Amino acid sequence: MRRSMKYGLYAAVLAGVVGATVAWANVDKTVTLRVDGEVQKVHTVAGSVRGVLAVAHLPVGEHDVIAPDLNARVHNGSQIVLRRGRLLHLNVDGIPRTIWVTTPTVAEALTQLGYSDSDYTSVSRDKRLPLSPTAIDVRSPKHVRITADGKTRTVTTTAPTVAALLGQLGIAVGSQDMLSAVASSPLRDGESIDVTRIKSNNIVKNHPVPFPTKRVSDPSMYVGDSKLVTHGKNGVEAVTTAVVYVDGKVVGRTIVRRVVTTKPVPAVVHVGTKAKPTPATPPITVDPGSAQDIAKKLAAQRGWGDDQFSCLFQMWGHESGWRVNAANPSGAYGIPQALPGDKMASYGADWQTNPTTQIKWGLDYIGGRYSTPCGAWSFWQSNGYY
Repeated sequence: MRRSMKYGLYAAVLAGVVGATVAWANVDKTVTLRVDGEVQKVHTVAGSVRGVLAVAHLPVGEHDVIAPDLNARVHNGSQIVLRRGRLLHLNVDGIPRTIWVTTPTVAEALTQLGYSDSDYTSVSRDKRLPLSPTAIDVRSPKHVRITADGKTRTVTTTAPTVAALLGQLGIAVGSQDMLSAVASSPLRDGESIDVTRIKSNNIVKNHPVPFPTKRVSDPSMYVGDSKLVTHGKNGVEAVTTAVVYVDGKVVGRTIVRRVVTTKPVPAVVHVGTKAKPTPATPPITVDPGSAQDIAKKLAAQRGWGDDQFSCLFQMWGHESGWRVNAANPSGAYGIPQALPGDKMASYGADWQTNPTTQIKWGLDYIGGRYSTPCGAWSFWQSNGYY
C-alpha cells in the first residue's frame, strides 16, 4: 500500500509538471515587429499589441500608424507593423508647409507627398528621417528666359533666386548694370530676366584754345591804321568726356573736366589814335539860276551848309539828274522823284514844271523823314531809294 501511494504521488507530480509545461508553452510566444521597415523578433508573454510594444520599449504617438491596433490579441508568430510619424517643415517654392509623414526616408516622404525626382530638395533623398522634426526646402523646376550680352536663352532651373541662377550661369552683374528683376527675389516659372550692360569711361582729347587779340593804342599812328606787332598762338585744352554705353551703344556724353595745358599767346596789335587831317571839301559850283542853285539857296535858308548840299546834290543827281520833268514808270516825278508826283501839288499848281515848287516839297520831305540831306543820302546808299 505504501508502494502504491508512492507511485501515485509520482504520477501526480509528473502530471503537474507536464500540465505546467503545456500552459507555459501557450503563454510564451515569438512576435515579429516591423518598425519603419526594419524587422526584429520579440519573445514575450504579452497578450496584446500594446503589451508587445511596451516590452520592446516602443511608445506609439498620435501620428504613428500601427497594425493591427493596440488592443488586438497576439499569438506565437504574430506580425506587428509600426510606422512612426515624422514631422516635416517644408518650404515649397518659398511657401512654408508643415506636415506629418510615416515614411522612414526623405525620398519616400517626398514621393508620398507628390513631389517628383526633378524637384530640388535641400536634404538628400537617401537620408533616413529622424523622429525629430526635419526642415526641407523643395523647389520645383522653372522655365526662365535670360537675355544678357546680346544672347537670349531659356533654361530650366531649381535655383532659389534670380541672383543664384545668374551665378549658376556665370552671368556677372556689375555695379552699373541694370537687372530687370530684384536679385534676391525668388524665381517664377515663365519669368523673363534682362541684364542690361551699363559701362562708362572717360575720353581725353586735346582742343585748341583760340588766342585773344590785345589792342594797344599807338598815338604815333593815325586813326584807322593798325599794325600787328606780336603773332598770336593757340593754346591747348585737355577736355575729359564721360561716355556712357548701354549694351555697347553710346547713349550719352558729358564733359566732366577741362584743363588748359598750354596757355594761348595773345596777338598784339597797335591801333592808331592820332587824328587824320581833314581835307577841305571844295564847294560844289552850280550855274546861277539853275535848279542846283535854287536848291543850294533854299537849303542854306534851313541851315544846311555845303556839306549837306553835297549829299543832296549826289542823291538827286542819281534820282532825276536834276531834271524837272523826270518821270518814272512807277509814277515818281520831278527833281525829288515824288511818288506819286501829284503830292507836290500842295506846294503849287505848277508842280510839274517849276523847279522851286518841286525843291521846296523835296526839302520838307527830307527834313521830316531824315532830318538832313546826308541822313537821306546815307539811307539811299544802303537801299537805293529814300
